[in-house]
Amino acid sequence: MRKVIKVVVTGLFILVFSGICSADDFTFRKTKWGMTPAEVKASEPLEIAKEDEGLLGYKTSVIGKDVFVAYFFIDNQLTRARYVLAESHSNKSDFISDYKDFKKILIKKYGNPVKDESFWKNDLYKDVYSDWGTAISLGHLVYFSTWSTSDTEISNILMGENYDISCIVEYSSKNLKEIEKKAQDKKALEAF
Repeated sequence: MRKVIKVVVTGLFILVFSGICSADDFTFRKTKWGMTPAEVKASEPLEIAKEDEGLLGYKTSVIGKDVFVAYFFIDNQLTRARYVLAESHSNKSDFISDYKDFKKILIKKYGNPVKDESFWKNDLYKDVYSDWGTAISLGHLVYFSTWSTSDTEISNILMGENYDISCIVEYSSKNLKEIEKKAQDKKALEAF
């Protein structure tokens, strides 16, 4: 009888523990919003590539692409995280493929985006598809798509300026948005 009770209790413990630690509980990688830098360090198996006040950074690869993983903290609470593509291409239009690859995996995980747009700030290259990468690098063309979960906003962005292109997948906490706004306002006021 004791063996049966022990097996049942052990089984319940495993079931409850796996429910507590399921992948659905995490908001970005193996982290949750509000974690401290120490908790994020403990959850991230990679070697730290950059550490500043309010920032932890790591290098890794996702879906076969080299990325920089950045965690952002306000008042020692994780409020935002992102993947920044760390690859370069001789053909700038290849960044469009990277953006679309990220978008495909995000659709697979979160469903169709709430917003899925591209817009032209300057249509100089609009009629020449082979030059769209150049258009992005000049800031003429921007791609973005967004998703929303109960506690997280997710953005996939492809943009550029001065011939540099950024492809970013960013996760931000909905519940800690006010903390970020207050910190931004404080920083702006200190400039005056």
